[in-house]
Amino acid sequence: MMRITRQQDGETMTLKIEGCLAGEWVNEMKRCWDEVKTGARRRAIRIDLTDVTFIDAAGRELLAQMFASGAIAGAANVMTKAVVEQLTSEAQVNQSGQSRQSGRSGMRKDLKQSTKRS
Repeated sequence: MMRITRQQDGETMTLKIEGCLAGEWVNEMKRCWDEVKTGARRRAIRIDLTDVTFIDAAGRELLAQMFASGAIAGAANVMTKAVVEQLTSEAQVNQSGQSRQSGRSGMRKDLKQSTKRS
C-alpha cells in the first residue's frame, strides 16, 4: 500500500510518499510524477520519502529518474537517507558522462585486485 499527498508551499510542490514504493505502486507514482512535472513548470518539486517503508528496484529506478530531472529529495530515516544518497550520487556520475556499469565494474576490479594481494 502507498499514499501520495501533493502539497503546494510557495514555489515548491511536495510529493509526500507513504508506505511501499514497489510493484504496481511504482506505476502510480510515475503517473503522479508526470502530472506534477508537467504542471510545475519552473517550480521546485520535492519528494518527501520520510514515511516510506520499502523501495524495490523499479521504485529506485523511478526515484533515480526523478532526481536526475531535478527533483529535491527529502528523507529522515536511515533507509531512505541511504537510498537518496546512493541515487543522487549515481545521477551525478551519470551526468558527468560515466556509465553506472563502468563505475561498478571498476569497483569490482579494484576489490578483486585487493583480495589477491591479501
